[in-house]
This record gives sequence, structure tokens and C-alpha cells, in this order.
Amino acid sequence: MSRAVGVAASVLLIAVTVASCQGSSGNTRSEAGTTAASALNPTDRGDLAQGGTLRWGLNEFPAQWNPHHADGNLATVDTVMEALMPAPFHTDEEGVAVPNSDYVDDVDVRTPDDGGAQVVTLRLNRDAQWSDGTPITWRDYESMARALSGEQHGYRVLGSVGYDRIASVRAGSDDFEVVIAFDRPFAEYRSLFAPLLPAEYTASPEKFNAGYHEDIPVTAGPFAFDGIDPAAQTVTLRRSDDWWGAPALLDRIIFRAMAPEALDSAFLDGGIDTYALPLDPASYKRASSAADGEVRTAPAPDYRHITLNGDSDVLSDVDVRHAIFQGIDRRVLAEAAFGPIDPPREPLGNHLLLQGRRGYVDNSGAWGEYDPDHAEKLLDAAGWTAPADGGTRTRDGAPLRVDFLVPRGHRPAQDEAELVQGMLAEIGIDVRVEAVSGDKLFSDYVLPGRYDMVAFVNTGGGFPLSETLQQWTGPVTGPDGTPRWRANVGRISTPEIDAALEEALETLDPDEAVDRINEADRLLWEAGHTLPLYQRPELVAVRTEIGNLGAAGVGSLDYADIGFTSQA
Repeated sequence: MSRAVGVAASVLLIAVTVASCQGSSGNTRSEAGTTAASALNPTDRGDLAQGGTLRWGLNEFPAQWNPHHADGNLATVDTVMEALMPAPFHTDEEGVAVPNSDYVDDVDVRTPDDGGAQVVTLRLNRDAQWSDGTPITWRDYESMARALSGEQHGYRVLGSVGYDRIASVRAGSDDFEVVIAFDRPFAEYRSLFAPLLPAEYTASPEKFNAGYHEDIPVTAGPFAFDGIDPAAQTVTLRRSDDWWGAPALLDRIIFRAMAPEALDSAFLDGGIDTYALPLDPASYKRASSAADGEVRTAPAPDYRHITLNGDSDVLSDVDVRHAIFQGIDRRVLAEAAFGPIDPPREPLGNHLLLQGRRGYVDNSGAWGEYDPDHAEKLLDAAGWTAPADGGTRTRDGAPLRVDFLVPRGHRPAQDEAELVQGMLAEIGIDVRVEAVSGDKLFSDYVLPGRYDMVAFVNTGGGFPLSETLQQWTGPVTGPDGTPRWRANVGRISTPEIDAALEEALETLDPDEAVDRINEADRLLWEAGHTLPLYQRPELVAVRTEIGNLGAAGVGSLDYADIGFTSQA
């Protein structure tokens, strides 16, 4: 759920400004008093040891390892696959994208004289090859562009943004030159093909949907796939013997999925060497206490929010959604979530741009204010009657009741939901907190629309539009003629929102792009689509002896350069 940067990237970059966490030598301050853009313990390769096994904790164990599949839309999938798969661009800590020389030697972008959309030419590294020995060529790009175009039946794609604007992909002077012609302007073209999949696994819906399900059959990175153990919930990678770039320093990386509380314990007792922390004061305190570890902190390109299901019988009414917005005190939720970690000064007022970046505007208006009195008036107008002695409102004898789903065993999410439960009870809404398996939360509940309310994190990189566009836009018509919502799990949309987002994505004028983005965001608030809560820091617990690993912010990790200090 993270990618690179396009033409107007400096304007559209997502980043965060949060106060620096205390007590860790891995955290560095800028002169402005905010955390640095990344905290990786940058170390020259020559100062790191050759060899060793890195044990990396994950908070979930996905079944689908194809990041472009609808079920592969998980941060843990990206964490593993970025060590294994190619991408034509990588980003620095400021989110600026440059060609990834391991895969691409040069990039040329031109606009035809006839005024057509841009043509992007990639000159590929001739040494790059898949783990089965097949060279990486223009055919891999062409097959993937066709699969993700949105026009091919049977492909369960996460999204087609950008790919739906490609008119053709063809060979240039030879198989190692890729000519990508667009039929509509696309400012964020550098977000595409990240990661690239081999042509064999995008050539048919069957291969695309099932090829990387519970398996990682073909790779092309500094590490090679060495096996999955579903019982132990581990994925093992080994240094690739066929890698043409700078060889990986580590012998192996073992990813192991555990419950959140178990990750803390495993880090403290030496069972794992690194893991991403939730925004949980107790977890942060425990991880920071490790004698040989630290929490490395950087601004994360993400934020927490509460999504309401517009297809729910109760929440299909925009007045009820707005009442919920105004009945939730977002400052209280942020203070409870951050604890000893300094919280942001204000709740987030934008779905698309984050605070501290050019163009950010708080568009929330009245809907972002905590105003339970007005919330009650909205519910009155919607026909939900409050009992004379208080309690749950009713309409036509039915109670005003919504289910709030949380991942089982995740205490911060449970605490957050219970705070919301208490707040909404004050305006007559009965919130039932229902815990479900974290591994099933999205696949069995959120994606199929079997929920009323759910809170999770939007994780991005340098592309606020192409990475999240389908989270906000209307449904497409499926092969059977029924609407299909793609990534818009809130199931709320309007033609005006769609138009503003499309115009922002097409314009190459930075000021106009910002105006369009903020217009789309204002319309999202008016539609009652998702309640942004707060921006988050990226918190990564790491052994102090490990270099080039930690909180990357909007940048890319170089897995080949991760290693232990020579003194370890």
C-alpha cells in the first residue's frame, strides 16, 4: 500500500508532521522539533557484517501475496514482497522518485506534437531476470497493464487507476525498451508497475487470482523465496544467488505473524528483531524498554479513520452519518491513542492531503466539530425519537443500533471502539462492539460490506490520488451487471466527487491540482464518507545493532543493505 512519485509529486505528496517520541536513540529531531523524514540508522554497507538471520514480526498472515489482487491490499504483503519483486522507481525519504537502477537504466517522458497524452519510455536493465531465469522485458509490462486495465473479466484487481489510461504498451528498439503510451494525461505515472509481476502470472485471471495465493512462485529481488509454513505462520526468504545487483548482506529474513501482544513479548525476549508497532502507548512503552532495542520513529504517510457503511440500513441516511461524525470527540480518541507519544495538535480535516504539506486545507467544516447537541437535532429530523428518560432512540419500533467491528485481541482498537460506544450512547445510538478474527476482518466483513462501522488506517506513499482514488469513487458494473465497489468499502459516492478526483489526477498544473483535490475532499465531508481521526507516526522496534532498517516514512527500504553491525 505504498508506491512512488509522479509529475506533480511535490504538490501531491502525502507526509505527516508529528512531534518526536522520547526515549529512543533511533529517533532524531529536525530543527523544527518534528521527527526526521526517516529513522533507519543509516549505515555504510562496509560497516555491516555479511550474513545473519533477521527475524521480522508481522501482525497478520495473509493468504494472498499478489499486491495487485483485491485480497492482497495489506501492509504486510508489501513488507514481504518489496524484498522480492521489481519496481521501476524507488523513492527517497522526501518521497522523490527516481529510476531504480537494478531494473531500469533510463526513463524518457515526452508529449507528442499533436497534443496527445504523454509517452513514457523505460530502458530496462538487461541483467534483470525472474527467478525462473526468464529475462524481464516489455512483455511483462504489457501483460500487467492489460490485466489491470479494468477491461478484462475475471481479474480480481485491487484497482486500475493509471492502467485504465494506457493506450498501448509495446517494444521499442528491442525487448528491453518499454514504450507506454497514454490516451489521457496521468500525472502520477511513476506509481505504476510497483511491483511488477511476471507476464505468466498476469496473462490469465486464473494465474493472477491464484498464482500467488499461499505461494510466492516467481520473484526478482535481492532475496529469493524459501518457503511458507502456515502452521508456524512464517515466510522465509534467503539471499538470492542469482541477484545481479549489490548482494544482500543478510543470509535470511524470517517473517513470523503473531498477535500484537505477542510481538511485544517476542521483541523483549529476543524472539524477533524488528516489527511495526501499533499506535498503542502500552506497546510503545514495552518496546522502548528493551535493553538492546529501540523504537525508530518517522512521519508516516497514513492516518486513522472510522469508515461508515453507506449500504447499511441505518447508515444509508447521510444525516445519521453526520450525526455520528458530530457525536464523536476526535481529540479524546487521539489523546487516548497516543498516550506518552505526543499527539497531533488538531484532528485531521482532510481525506486526501495530510497536515504539513502544501495544499492541505481543513475542509471538515461543521462535520468535523464535536457537537452532540446538533447531532441530536439531525437524528430528530431523521425520525429517530429519543425516549423521555434517555437511552437508545427508535424509529417505527426499531432501535438505532450499529455494530462496530474490531480485530479480536487488539486492545487499542477495542478501547477506541468502547470510547466511541460511550460517546454515541450520549446521543441515543446503541453501538455494539463486535470482535472478529483480524485475519478475516477485511476478507469476510469489510470488503463484502458485512459491517456498520470499522476503524482502520489508510496507508500510502507519494501518490495521494492514484493510491486511494478507488477508495472514494463510485462502483463499476461487474460482468453480471451488478455494481462492484472495488476499494470503496464505505459504499458512498457521488458523480461530483468522481469528477473532482479525475480532474485532479489529469491536471499537470500544481495549483489547479490542489484546488481539485480540496474540492473533492469538501464533497467527501458533505457526503458523510469516512471520519478522519488523526495522523500517525511510523513506529518500528528494531535491535540497535541493525542498520538501514526502521521507519522509512514515504521512502523505500533497500533490503539488500539491511544488516547487523560488524560488532554484533
